[in-house]
Amino acid sequence: MTRRELLKIIAVSSVTPSFIPYLIEDTPAAALKSVCCGKLSFVNLHTNERLQVKYLNKRGKFDRKALGKLNHLFRCYYDEKTHHIDPHLYALLDAVRCKLHAKDRPYQLISGYRSPKYNRYLRKHGHGVAKNSYHIKGMASDVCIEGISLKDLGQTAAAFKVGGVGTYDDFIHMDVGPVRHW
Repeated sequence: MTRRELLKIIAVSSVTPSFIPYLIEDTPAAALKSVCCGKLSFVNLHTNERLQVKYLNKRGKFDRKALGKLNHLFRCYYDEKTHHIDPHLYALLDAVRCKLHAKDRPYQLISGYRSPKYNRYLRKHGHGVAKNSYHIKGMASDVCIEGISLKDLGQTAAAFKVGGVGTYDDFIHMDVGPVRHW
């Protein structure tokens, strides 16, 4: 561990947890911002809400107001709980879409934040969700893009090596947890 990393940990540990993602800028996911266009668009398939937003400002920093709108869209539709979503997830989604030359196509959002209550419900009813899912932590999304194959979407996300990528029948899971694939 370098001195700089140690000082950053000390500084971050004295800050309110909700500010941590805004301060940690040298994570692997933060490096994605150079690939991003800074804009995202979504259709939430459960609520039919649409959102197109510029989430990075001119200096490449996360725009808090835009993140608030995204966090609301990513809320748990089951019980309407909103949670802080790690903004590096948005950078990953943006980078994947840009790399695929699909930045004019919205993501279809199947699942963003998942409340613990809803996660327990899904587990109880045999949906095969992880007990400690990254959805509960605000670090995961299940998405697809109309006209883009799931294989291409998954391979592109995996190539960035910034989190987990899982391929399912109807969507791709992307998270900013440890690097892994399934």
